[in-house]
Amino acid sequence: MILDNWQQKILEHKGNLLLCTGRQVGKTTIFAHKAAEYMMEHPAARILIVSLTEDQAKLIIVMILSYLEQNYKKEIAKGKDKPTLNRITLKNKAQALARPVGTTGSAMRGFTGDVLIIDEGSRMPEMAFQSSRPTLLTTGGEIWMASTPFGKEGYFYECFQNKDERWMVFHKSSEDVIKNRKISEDWTEEQREKAIKFLESEKKSMSKIAYSQEYLGLFMEDLNQLFSDELIRSCMFPKPEKKIIGKNFLGVDLASGKGGDQTVLVSLVKTEKKLRMFDLDISTKTELTGTVRLILRKDLHYNYRKIYVDSGGLGVAVSQTLLETLQTRRKIVEINNAARSIEAEKGDKDGRKKRILKEDLYANLLWLMENSKISFFDDPEVFQSLKSVQIERTEGKTKIFGNYTHIAEAIIRGAWCIKDKSLSLWAR
Repeated sequence: MILDNWQQKILEHKGNLLLCTGRQVGKTTIFAHKAAEYMMEHPAARILIVSLTEDQAKLIIVMILSYLEQNYKKEIAKGKDKPTLNRITLKNKAQALARPVGTTGSAMRGFTGDVLIIDEGSRMPEMAFQSSRPTLLTTGGEIWMASTPFGKEGYFYECFQNKDERWMVFHKSSEDVIKNRKISEDWTEEQREKAIKFLESEKKSMSKIAYSQEYLGLFMEDLNQLFSDELIRSCMFPKPEKKIIGKNFLGVDLASGKGGDQTVLVSLVKTEKKLRMFDLDISTKTELTGTVRLILRKDLHYNYRKIYVDSGGLGVAVSQTLLETLQTRRKIVEINNAARSIEAEKGDKDGRKKRILKEDLYANLLWLMENSKISFFDDPEVFQSLKSVQIERTEGKTKIFGNYTHIAEAIIRGAWCIKDKSLSLWAR
């Protein structure tokens, strides 16, 4: 792999690093390479890799292992110390350990490290930083932190200011990297042209503010986190050990069909006082038949009163199939959040089709959360998804978006059950 000049500088730097970038520039890749080289150069060293969720932390472990297998395969420990998805040990006793910090960072307590790698630091809650940084107390170790921006707030933004000159700061945009990366076997002319066209398409479809954050790596004043860390945490509770008695509802967010996308099913039960999450299913399967079968299986088990499905895009096929199925045809409510019309569409006697602005769906969830009428699993992926939702207000217009909102999108649909007058839920 031919490194960019900025990547080479990161590889050579000794000390704290902060990398603020646009999306897909190779920040995780260079940190993985640097971690592998550090392990080779420092016997018995321990590198702690933290991210909000376990899957994100494991990804870096996989990338470190890939680099080691290509360059230092004989140095990787075997037997009882062979690599796992959470840990890599070398024959020189150096280790890389991946840990999810969760919503509070408690998973890092008790560990000691020589290097602390923080992935997507802008989206990590403040409590996680407070728990993670002391791992370096007795070693005087280094912090390597990378992220795309997430509004002008939080520990990552404060560190980016570098007022105490504690960090070597690198700031790279996706545009700059894609246009200036040297052509090679790993980065062909065809790849660059496709990437440039993709960015041009994104720039047209996104607001200037959102594009500036996601691809230019800029901290934007007019972007805010819709659900604060404190609000999300106040709505979280441990997974119930016993069945909660009430009326069950299902919110579905369907995968778009793109690689890595996920389908999410969130089950909510309505009791006398609130809505409570009682089941969460996240699947990377995107086939129509597999998704339909999963929903039908869940319905047989939980007997939902209503199933709220996004009927936009690929969701049309899923919702239509379920409407034609005897088991679910009277339960399906199609929610297309591309346009607004709270009333049933003309000719829709059963009121199954609802056209609702995304802002309406999120405003409803925000009201429920602020009034303690909904609660979710104390799960880092749920936390990350709700935290990733941002709101942009410009020229009197409001836009809600995010890059990890699949769970939040399923929740907002399921929570819409309180708006259904036929269900006799509490009045607002």
